[in-house]
Amino acid sequence: MVVYGIYIKDHTGKTLFSKNFSEPSVPSSAFPSLMNAAMTIFSKNSEKSFQIVLSDIKFTIEEIIRILLIAATDVRTEFRNELLNIGTFFINTFKDKFFLLGDLLDGIVTPELEEFESFVTGEIGKSEREEILKKKPKRVLEISRFLSPNAYERKEILKRFGNQGIDIVLIADGNYRIKQIANILELDQSLVEKVINFTASQKWITFVAD
Repeated sequence: MVVYGIYIKDHTGKTLFSKNFSEPSVPSSAFPSLMNAAMTIFSKNSEKSFQIVLSDIKFTIEEIIRILLIAATDVRTEFRNELLNIGTFFINTFKDKFFLLGDLLDGIVTPELEEFESFVTGEIGKSEREEILKKKPKRVLEISRFLSPNAYERKEILKRFGNQGIDIVLIADGNYRIKQIANILELDQSLVEKVINFTASQKWITFVAD
């Protein structure tokens, strides 16, 4: 997942905000065509969302009250929800101050801009963390082992942790994190960790640490 840059423009094409995060940098010559295409599509459809891939860069464009939000990412990255969050935060922060943005504030740092840049960076970080979690393997569990009354695995868990241990294992197959399992079962998190770690050590499940 790579976000190359975030750009915000008004309907005249004036840049209200721009920030590059990594190479390749997006040439400014690309924006007039992007904006014309987006405005044409938005004028004909109620859906205010547009994506296009140019030279291995995916542009996601959203419109909120005549403000165009543009994210330049690699082709695999889905950044629409984060871009909408950024747009909402931008509008709530600046509201009627759009005329102050862009060239008039070039090189000037204000508390509002610092706060907004921090929010943008946070949204990118959140998206990166979610992408990492998607790539982690799930816990793998043969449920039949633990449902059989005479199963050796079931007896060992009951002996060590009681019925709570069985409950923990039975919902551990999937992407639940340890804290989530503890909350669902209303159990102490340390107990959940002990049960998961024990069953993983026995290779009854595979486990990715939280």
